[in-house]
Amino acid sequence: MDELIVKYAKDQLELLKRIVERSEGASLLIDGEDLSYQREISLALPEYVEKFPPKASDVLEIDPKGENIGIDEIRSIKDFLNYSPELYSRKYVIVHDCERMTQQAANAFLKTLEEPPEYAVIVLNTRHWHYLLPTIRSRVFRVSVRVPREFWEAVKEKLGNLWEELPLLERDFSMALESYRSGREKIISLLENVKSLGAEQLLKKALANGLEGYLACRELLERLSRAEPKGFFDLFDQVVNNITGRDAFLLIQKVVRIVLHENVWEGADDQKNVSFLDSILRVKTANLNTKITLMNVLIIHRKRKRGVHAWS
Repeated sequence: MDELIVKYAKDQLELLKRIVERSEGASLLIDGEDLSYQREISLALPEYVEKFPPKASDVLEIDPKGENIGIDEIRSIKDFLNYSPELYSRKYVIVHDCERMTQQAANAFLKTLEEPPEYAVIVLNTRHWHYLLPTIRSRVFRVSVRVPREFWEAVKEKLGNLWEELPLLERDFSMALESYRSGREKIISLLENVKSLGAEQLLKKALANGLEGYLACRELLERLSRAEPKGFFDLFDQVVNNITGRDAFLLIQKVVRIVLHENVWEGADDQKNVSFLDSILRVKTANLNTKITLMNVLIIHRKRKRGVHAWS
């Protein structure tokens, strides 16, 4: 179990532990505004309750990774819960980003949520409580969580001025935790490295998870905003011609998070842009034209960075 997560999330883990221990079959939903804190708490809960590391047969993790949660995933949950636990006293199902369930999947999940086996703990997490179906919301015990201020203060102290340069860290607990462990020198080295990469290598790095992927994605956005119109379209073509399918969808999500959370939005037009960007994070993959969507996001970003001179 990650000691730092337990250190900073202990109060919330204790609350969830009490709920689990007093229940015979529990359906929980952990929600919050952070991009990853709910996920980390969900993953830490089984070991925190049971007191020793999990075995694969007792914990099932459903992670859409930006895609949809469909009927096949719900079937796998039902199959998993058909058998009693092996080592733990309970079986745990963890469903990340549960708002990504399709209508069909959500409907198929309702009975299991409402009447889980007495040994089952179903843990959903989301940043979008209000976008869940009412039938899902009514069948779970909701626990809202926030990252403790003490954690942010510890990260700020360790990173110094880098904290101000990387504003997404304040919205992403997992990345902030990685930054805290890495320290200033390693982050500076990563920043220098991504700036030295060619476009093709940079794009590969931008698709990676974690801190390095974030830094590479920021550098890609920086180049797209700095470039003159011809350079912008050349780089854009290079991006869309080298990534397709799931990779394209994941890159768009990463870009949107940076644009959305690293800008200040104030006016009426800004709110329209915020609504558009937020909708991309919730859209089902089948409904997204990746090339057009990426271009629209980059147009918004370029205007934010260059103002009236966005295309001159």
